[in-house]
This record gives sequence, structure tokens and C-alpha cells, in this order.
Amino acid sequence: MGFKGIYKDKSSATKIGILFLLIFVSVILLTLVGSAIVLFFSDFGLSQDLSNQVAVNYLKLLQLFSAIGLFVAPTLLYTYLTDFNYKLLFNFKRQSAFLVIVIMMLITPFIGWLLEMNMSIPFPDWILRLGNDSEKIVESFLKMNHLGDLLFNLLVIAIVPAIGEELLFRGYLQQSFSKWLSNPHVAIIVTAVLFSAIHLHFQGFFPRFILGVLLGYLFYWSGSLWLPILAHFTNNAQAVIISYPTFKVDSGVYSVLSDVEVDPMMALFSFASVVVLLFMFYKTVSIKKD
Repeated sequence: MGFKGIYKDKSSATKIGILFLLIFVSVILLTLVGSAIVLFFSDFGLSQDLSNQVAVNYLKLLQLFSAIGLFVAPTLLYTYLTDFNYKLLFNFKRQSAFLVIVIMMLITPFIGWLLEMNMSIPFPDWILRLGNDSEKIVESFLKMNHLGDLLFNLLVIAIVPAIGEELLFRGYLQQSFSKWLSNPHVAIIVTAVLFSAIHLHFQGFFPRFILGVLLGYLFYWSGSLWLPILAHFTNNAQAVIISYPTFKVDSGVYSVLSDVEVDPMMALFSFASVVVLLFMFYKTVSIKKD
């Protein structure tokens, strides 16, 4: 007797319990595996020395295992055990995929402006400290010396998070909230709030929330999880690529580490452009559905 679909007919509460149990076990196991590999091969142990590139590379490896354990492995096991449909469908035109990539590139100035507004909010010190370490780690991760660093960063920062986070948030949570709340728009907003909050970086809460809403509508309109995965990948990948020495951008809105303020007119142009492209995207996927 196989295990495929064995919990298909269980109640929603039971299925949620199964998913959280899978996440709990998967995170522990894969984090332990990653830690064991680092301890076995590294002379630095589980070092947090961000000034040493070798130690940083092992931190990337540990991050990779943790992300797979938190997002990828449990969601894939869940769909196997419950026959849950994440809608990983290639039911879209190439034009839709192209529009998604352009949208994510053009929205960057607007997101940068939102980030500035968000950072001006006087949060309590204990909330600000939650994001301090993660910012330093991201900065150390984006220091690359050769092509291998670039490819490894794309895997750790772009590919795995795009697939794993979209499986959990848009694939599972948004679909589940839509069913429970009987309102897809509220489901998109609730999912976007959770998506932003789980990153524990409240100085970037609102721009990440807007990105979550955008990803939610890309999924809702298209009916394919591959398009928000592509959007998520594009958003993360461009930050990695423009940090690589060959393509490096040291200042401006497309630089992750830039201190340059975003021109409000550029942010407005960014917003207006994305609105137009989203309308084109909506019409494109609507025609495909018809």
C-alpha cells in the first residue's frame, strides 16, 4: 500500500496539522544535515564570521538546507500525502511570462521608495534589532568573487526561495484562505501579510507586503503557480546579478546596498508602468482562459 493521497479525505484541521508537523520535522532534520556537513568539512564550525568568505559560503549552505527544510520538502511531501493541487500548470502564453519579468524589473523603484517610507516609521528598538543580523548576512552573501559565487547565490537567494515560498504562501495558504473565507481578494491580502511578517524585517514590511499582493494576483489571475515563482525569482535574482562585479551597480534604486534616495517621480513612473503592464497581463491571461 502506497502513501500517495493517504490523507486526501481527512478534515481541513487534520491536514493543517499534518503540514505543520511536516514543516517542524523537515526543518529540524535538514538543518541538522546542513549543520553536520558544515561541521565535517569546515574548519570554522558554525561560525558567524561574516568577514571570512569561506565561513560565509558555509553559512549559505546552511541557509540552503534550512530553506529546503522549511518550504520545499514539507510542501512537496504534503501534496504527495494529500493530493493537494498547487496548480503548477504551464497554461500561460510566453507573453505572460515576459510581462511578469518586465513588471518585476520595473517595480523596483516604487518598492525602493516604499522601503524608504517604511524605514522612516519609528519602530521600537526591539523590533529593529530583529532585522539587523539578516541585513548584515545578506550584505555578506552578496559579496562575490567569481562565477561560482554568482551561481550559488542564485540557487540560495533566488531559486530555492522562489519555489519554496510560493509553494507555501500562494500555492497552499492563498488557495486555502480563498476556500475558507470565500473571498479571493481577502485571501491575497491575508497571505501577503503573513508572507511579509515571516521575514521578521519590519522596516521592509510594507514593500514586501505589496510584493506579496502582486504575487497573489499574478497567481489568482493566471491560475498557474509558475508565474509568481518566476516573478519571485526575477525579483531576487536581479539583486544578486547587479551585485556581481561584472554587472555591479554601486548606487541607485537597483542596488540592494544603496543609500541613494529614490526620486519620487521615478517611483511614480515605476508605479504607473506596472499598473499598465498588469492590465496587459490580466487581459492576456483572461484571453487564454477564454
